[in-house]
Amino acid sequence: MFDQITLGVSGDTNLIKTRLYNHPECAFPISVAKDDTELPVTYISFEPAGDMRTLDCYLHVVAEYIMERYETKLLRRILEENHKDLSLLQKREVLKSVPLYTDDVIMGYHARKQMILLSLYDYFKEDSLMHLDGFVSFRLKDYEALLEQLAERMVEDCLTRKEYEEFIELLQYFVNMQESRPKCVHICVHPCGGYAIYDAEEKDITAKSFQEFVDEEALLTEEMYDDLLISILITLAPEKVVVHNGSAIRNKELFNTVERVFEGHVTLCPGCHLCT
Repeated sequence: MFDQITLGVSGDTNLIKTRLYNHPECAFPISVAKDDTELPVTYISFEPAGDMRTLDCYLHVVAEYIMERYETKLLRRILEENHKDLSLLQKREVLKSVPLYTDDVIMGYHARKQMILLSLYDYFKEDSLMHLDGFVSFRLKDYEALLEQLAERMVEDCLTRKEYEEFIELLQYFVNMQESRPKCVHICVHPCGGYAIYDAEEKDITAKSFQEFVDEEALLTEEMYDDLLISILITLAPEKVVVHNGSAIRNKELFNTVERVFEGHVTLCPGCHLCT
């Protein structure tokens, strides 16, 4: 590693000051010079002095600065090139979802930052002067490949969420279109899987409800019970749904869907004879 390494950073002076040479947690041995050309560049020289820990801290700040300044631009470009079919609004929604993947092991914040750090170390083994714009454009191919994976995942998840919202709206429409709706339906969750269904008078209508969808001889898996429960509730279209023994719920996503479809009309029983 060189005795002195220098970054040439163009534009955005306030961000440069905040993130690189005026960082509140980083007192680095650095000097700053400015080039007053048509495209002004701020040169930030850092002297490692053989202190690898200080160098590591400094390059961490540089990596964070790169992510803060360039990542959204790179993701926007990737979406423009690889997902031309998306509308401008959809692309904005995709970009807003980046924080959802912060903790992802493969493409989360720390994984992306580590990819930049590796490239920074490799670069400063070869050269002591780096123009940051050029470095981002030509030396961060692995980082860009990771961003492409992230973009693909975000687009896929965004479209899945959109389909789910449309699915919920459709189910809500079917429920609200029913003219004759029972006042209440009780759903009792079995600890070993499956559900018992009772009407407003607490009469067991489980067999009758399932019979409309499957034969009596059919062997149902837990997943089939989950799918059928939604179908049964949509068919019954009750004005109120009471869930008993909620602590035994295994499929949280299923009951989130029930709550969305019957929005404001689902109650979790605090404990009664049906719960036991």
